[in-house]
Amino acid sequence: MSYGPVQVYNVGIASGASTSSFIDLGGKSYTWMSVGYVTMSTGALVSVYGCDTSTGTFKPVQNLVTNTSTVAYQSLQIPTSTSGSWAGFEAPPFRYIQLVASAVVSGGVSFTVLASD
Repeated sequence: MSYGPVQVYNVGIASGASTSSFIDLGGKSYTWMSVGYVTMSTGALVSVYGCDTSTGTFKPVQNLVTNTSTVAYQSLQIPTSTSGSWAGFEAPPFRYIQLVASAVVSGGVSFTVLASD
């Protein structure tokens, strides 16, 4: 099953920081995104944040969880303990996306983000 053309974005978190620069998805509305797992020395979780403006406040993206007795939302988090895999998720409805680690990064880390419609 094809999801159409794929756009590749690269973003990094610098050493001593926990937040990446933002990715500008432009005016395109994507349906699916994937982030490549990377191994980080801190073993931190990476959360996906979104914002409708580049200068606004980025907030955590939440996914609806329906396999529980009560409907709930859960933050979209990407494990970094194993590299070589991809975390796929429905694209958030924001033009600007940012990756935020749960701890300060040592040595810097780069992520590849794929977006498709």
